[in-house]
Parts: sequence; C-alpha cells; structure tokens
Amino acid sequence: MGIGAVWLQLWILHSGTVLPAASVAATGPLSWALRDVDSLFRHYQLQDTIQLRLGESDREVHLRKQPQGYLIEAPDSLTGVYGLYTFLEEKHGFVFVHPLVTLRVLPSSCKDMKIQPRFRWRGFHLHTQHPIELTEAFHDPAFPEGEKLVRSYIDWLVRNRQNYFEFCLLRTVQLEKWVPYFRRIVQYARERGVTVGLDISLRMQQQRAFQLLPRYSLHSKRYLLYTRLQLLASTGIARLNVDLNAAEFVGKTWGPWIDSLLHYGEKIGITVMSRQHVVPPDAYALGDFHPQELPRNLTLCVHSVMCYGLRDSITPVYRCKNFSHLYETLREESRHRKVWYYPETAYWVTFDNSVPIWLLSYLRSRWEDIRLVEGLAEGHLTFSSGWDIGYWLFDWSVARWSWKATCDGEEVVSFPQEGFMRLFGGDTLLWERLIRFQDSVLVGRDLLSYLTPTTPMDEIGWYALPPFQPRLPVPPWKIYRKPGKYQARFSGPLQGMRSAILNWPAWPSLPSPTDETLRILWQELKTAWDITHLRVAFRYHWLSALLSPRGSLKEASHIDSLHLYLAAAEKIVRQLPIRYPHTTQKELCRATSNPRRCRHPHPSYRFGYLYPALHLHFWKRELSQVENGNWSPFHHNIWDIPRILGLW
Repeated sequence: MGIGAVWLQLWILHSGTVLPAASVAATGPLSWALRDVDSLFRHYQLQDTIQLRLGESDREVHLRKQPQGYLIEAPDSLTGVYGLYTFLEEKHGFVFVHPLVTLRVLPSSCKDMKIQPRFRWRGFHLHTQHPIELTEAFHDPAFPEGEKLVRSYIDWLVRNRQNYFEFCLLRTVQLEKWVPYFRRIVQYARERGVTVGLDISLRMQQQRAFQLLPRYSLHSKRYLLYTRLQLLASTGIARLNVDLNAAEFVGKTWGPWIDSLLHYGEKIGITVMSRQHVVPPDAYALGDFHPQELPRNLTLCVHSVMCYGLRDSITPVYRCKNFSHLYETLREESRHRKVWYYPETAYWVTFDNSVPIWLLSYLRSRWEDIRLVEGLAEGHLTFSSGWDIGYWLFDWSVARWSWKATCDGEEVVSFPQEGFMRLFGGDTLLWERLIRFQDSVLVGRDLLSYLTPTTPMDEIGWYALPPFQPRLPVPPWKIYRKPGKYQARFSGPLQGMRSAILNWPAWPSLPSPTDETLRILWQELKTAWDITHLRVAFRYHWLSALLSPRGSLKEASHIDSLHLYLAAAEKIVRQLPIRYPHTTQKELCRATSNPRRCRHPHPSYRFGYLYPALHLHFWKRELSQVENGNWSPFHHNIWDIPRILGLW
C-alpha cells in the first residue's frame, strides 16, 4: 500500500500486538501522516526509528527517547498523527511555517515530551470574501493547480496539528461544477483528519456572501433553506458557520428562520454555528444583537478584529472602546452553550497587509488571548486574510500556541517572540524588544489611528456611517482646509511619531552560515519591519504637510520628504517574495476556455489582495491628495463600492 518506509523504520504496538505499518488503512489520517513523514525523510535523506502505541493515554500525546529511537504514545490514531509531526519538529527540527515553505532548524534537546491541545477544535477561517491566495482555488474547479494549492494548505494544517478549517463561500460560485470539485477536497481533508466547514450567510448582501435565503427567488423560503442546506451537505462538510445579520452594522435579522436552520441542520447531519460580531450589542446602525437571545444549541463564535486583544484598553474600531463585551460574552455564554473564540491574524482592506505595515501586536494579542480563553472556549478559530509580507508568521505561531507541552517534566513556556527564536535563534530579549516597542507605540499610544489610510466608507460619509478601522480624530480634508485650527490637537501624536521614527530598533542580523530558505524568510521579515518604519515616517510628513499653511515652504518641504520616503519604500517592497503571483495582479480573471475573455473573479474585488501593497497604492494616493487637494472618494479609487455592498 506504499506506507512502508525506506528511511523511516516503523512499528505500531497496539493493545499488546505488534503490527506492521502497512496494516494501517490506506485512507486514514495515520496512514497519510506516515506517507508524509516518509516523503520528508526521503527528501532530506534522514533515517530514524519510532514505535507507536495507541490507546495508552487519555488525552496527552507522549514522546520518549529510547535506545533505539523514539516511542510515541497516543490515545488514538488521530492524536498519533499529532505525535508524528511533533516528533518531526522536536527531534529533526522541521518547521512548517507556510503551505509552500518547509525547512529545518536546530532540533530540541528534549528527551521526554508530553503535548496536549488547549482547545478541542483548532483551525482557521480563510476569509475568501477577500482576493487572497486560495479564493479562486476554493471556488473555481478550472483554476490552474487549484486543487493542489488547497491540498497543500490542508497538509499545512495537519502538520501544525490543526483539525478544522472553513472559508467564505461566495454566491458567484457555479454550484453544479463546484459541488463535485469541492467534494474531492472535503474527502482529502477527512482522510487527513481535518474537519471542513463553510462560512455562509442567512441573507447577507455585502461582499457576495453565499445566501441560504436569496433575496430574489420564486421558491418559498422554507424550500430554499432546506434544499440549499442539502446541496452543501452533499459535499461532505460537517459544519456551517452562518452569519445571521444582513450586514456588519445591521443587528438581528434572522426572524423565525433560526429555528428552521437548526432543525434542518440536525436532520441533515450538519452542526450549525454563528458568530457575535465585534460591534457592541447596542451600537448597531440598525437593530441590535444580544447573544443570550440565540437558541442554546447554537455554537457561538465570538469575533474580535485586527491586532487588538480582549484585555486591551484601547480598541478604536467598529464603535468599540475596548473588547470587554466580547470577553464577557465568552464567560457568560460558555456556561450555557459551546463557544469558540474567533480572532484575526490579518484584516486587509486598508489596515495592515494591504498598506503594507507589519503589526507585531498580532503576536502579543493572539498569545495573550489564547491563554485567557483556554478553558472557556471549546474551539479557537483564527480569521486569516493573507499570508505574505510576514503575516504567515502569525498563523504559524497561533497554530503552535493552540497546544501546550512539557519537556522532561517541566512546562514548556510559550511567549510572543517564540517564532523568531525557533527560526533564527539569537537573544530572546532582542526579539521581545521589537514586539514591545511596536506594540507600545502603535497600539498603546494609538498611533495606528494616524497610520491607517481612510476607508471608502470614511470618505463617503465620515459622520453618517460608522467607522470600521482606526482613523484620524477628524477628516483629513478638514485639516487640509483649515490647518491652523488643528495644529494643537495633533502636536502630541506628531511628537509620538517623531519619537518612534528616531528610536525604531534595527532588525537583528542573521547568523551565518544559514540555509537559503531561512535567509529568504529573514529578508522578508526584515523588509516588512523596515517598510513599517518607512510608513510611520511617511505619515508623519503627510500629517505635517496637512497641518502646514497651503502653498508655504514648510508644506513643500514635507511634500519633498514624502517623495523621498515613497521612493525608499518602492525600492525595498520589490524585495518581497511572491509565492502566489495571481495575488499581485491588478485585474484578476476567472479561468475560462476563452483566453480573450476576462470574467470578474468570484469576490467583489477585481485585483489580488497584494496589489495595493506591492504598488504602494495608498501611499501614492495620499501623496496625490495632499499635493492636489483632491479629497473625492473617487480620486485614484480601486474599490467597486456598489459591488462590495451587494448592489449588483
């Protein structure tokens, strides 16, 4: 059956009986893991001997060094898979940082290790409403090597001991072609021990979300609900994460359909989940949302956003002062229902990897929150919106933190800078300083509000529409028109930005000699760090230009500085590795048999998610705004607002 290894010598001891590896079912998670381990050993020309005992412990996975190899003890075959990959990490130094990047670093010296999951469900939500790496691969059976790309992601999940993933299904999908295609993907995930879900909506209009109850149909709503649930269930998925709201700032709109949804889900064999958005319960533009009003048999995902943590004192997003209401929901609702924590490692739009800026606060906040919600949340579901420009580090770190371990009887203490240390070594205090410096300046002093480009919603209706992201305390066009009025108000933030620019720590050097793959990762993170520094300087001069008298030498001097910082950013942004070329394109096309025809891709956005970052679109737009005084929402606009809102 192809399981037997040349380099890896394997026996399985189960209930006192020694079984050859070839006796394992060829379609089970353990056999797939054995094949994967064998292929990695062959690729790196390694040899080792392990013994695997199943049913020997209740929940822990135990790895022990023996005279002739390693002994792995696990409760069952699936946890045995996690033991195998822990063995690769600890004994042979494998790190699975990215679906397309695997490398080896220094192994651990641990001789006796026990690992245990912090959460029953550990996984990722790929936000494919955005044009990220796998958006088209998940939706389009004809996308070049799409299934291969998805399989590589599933492999990454398993290698990092995750057991769940979902993505946003869009209503632009061609269901008759997609169902058999996605059925193969679900089957592969099952064989690898990963449960698959879909993120859909009851009737959300924005960003092309798939609707269980389409707004325009001749069929009855009850018929639509049941038949569409059946169709999705035919792919083999196990869970549906259903958004019950009509839009992010529109409160409860589910009416009587929530009970029907749960009833049909139980009948079909699908677990139904939903989420509490980050918006405070009584801060919706229309209606409200109180989780205690939801049926108790509904699993609730509590969603925080961006790089802010549950205990942060300042979270200036979505009409929030802080996220205390989310933590309170986790505490209260965990007494009555199953709850999952649902934070982010990237937001996109005009906030982080689209600008680009690289926010190490994600490491601090995700690490703190995991420790905080352990014991409250049944699952930890990470909202992921793009991996490049260093954001893979956050997903990989979260996956590692979802497990805890002991080494030779001592607890293995995790920390935010753990990923840096695992990859590059060096002084842990030096890496910690980078995180603390950026976190204290950008989050603690709220300088993020002064670095973030305005969103389309800000520019269309600054006062009429609710804010999504951190933003300036007043619209930039008001500052431009009356600079003298606001100089005192911005003196403090400008002083903080100037201090950050002058005291920005240097990126640590890379030990030499080193692996080429590791050098590329180090260079990518260094570039992300340096371009964030340039962004602080660019916005400092941009705000200073806004606050200068129009036509003055002072304004001209700051505009000259903007050109210099833009040129410096353009020079280094070209150094970033591009792992998925389609994510950088200005005009994405669906795969069609007619190469001359470019059909709009599945999400609401025409371009790949890295296009604004690699072309520094927001920097150039801001420079043009202050040079020309053009503050129209349509000035250098890349957003199709009606399509994003779901008007067509």
